[in-house]
Amino acid sequence: MKMKTDDELIAAFQNGNPEGFNELVYRYKNTLYQYIWAMVHDEGAAGDIFQEVFLGFYRRISDYRPEGKLKSYLFTSAHNRILNFFRDQKQEVSLDDTDEEGKAYLQEEIAGTDPQPLEHLEQAELAEKLKQAALKLPQAQREVIYLKQYMTFREAAETLNRPLGSVLADHHRGIQKMKQFLQKEAAL
Repeated sequence: MKMKTDDELIAAFQNGNPEGFNELVYRYKNTLYQYIWAMVHDEGAAGDIFQEVFLGFYRRISDYRPEGKLKSYLFTSAHNRILNFFRDQKQEVSLDDTDEEGKAYLQEEIAGTDPQPLEHLEQAELAEKLKQAALKLPQAQREVIYLKQYMTFREAAETLNRPLGSVLADHHRGIQKMKQFLQKEAAL
């Protein structure tokens, strides 16, 4: 069975099928929530922002024109609400912490493998090194690197309301700086 596109689900909802909207929420609940939580590091606030994003979309869904850009729309809305959250909290955006299990947000996951104890230790050490390297990056570079986990460069540029070239350059510079940091540490 072919999975419906976002635009098909929106059209279904606009034509009276509530399951269309429910499927959209289900489709984006993990990636969008993870992005929000990684930015605010507050479970309650992340849940509130996630709900605000979809409530705002729900209120404006009748005006939405199918363009195949729902993901960018949702992440842009989340990004703006995150900025508002920090403006209201008078805090700086932090991308540098770990989750409750101690995993760094930038850690790559190896699909389909159950690490042995030594491999698990090596992965934890790598995750910590990646986290420390990411901490040294300017915020704009860190944010692009984190967003790239969830979307394309073009979508990240739209989300951040920045030129695509700037986003590509920040990503490239960030990765290069992280490699330099990791190489320096390995040489010690």
